[in-house]
Amino acid sequence: MNMKALLLDKPGFPEQLRIGDTAIPEPMYGEVRVKVKAVGLNPVDYKLARSGYSEWTYPFILGLDVAGYIDVVGEGVTGFQVGDRVVYHGDLSKSILFCP
Repeated sequence: MNMKALLLDKPGFPEQLRIGDTAIPEPMYGEVRVKVKAVGLNPVDYKLARSGYSEWTYPFILGLDVAGYIDVVGEGVTGFQVGDRVVYHGDLSKSILFCP
């Protein structure tokens, strides 16, 4: 199954971002998946997009500031459940878990 995401195919300028299909990720141990309702690109996203990050794999999904609700809870997660509304500032070193 796929989802739509704002993708960066290689380091570059914001004009190179594209909306495309990508696989829906499954949360790993200790992670949740968030069905995104709003995402923001901030200056850090744009600066990192230009130079890239050595640990990223492409296409990379940008967007650090996210609001939505949990739709899958990974193994080992406590204190959260499916349906919880969340806002978060993501991890710059990896793609954020998006869901359509």
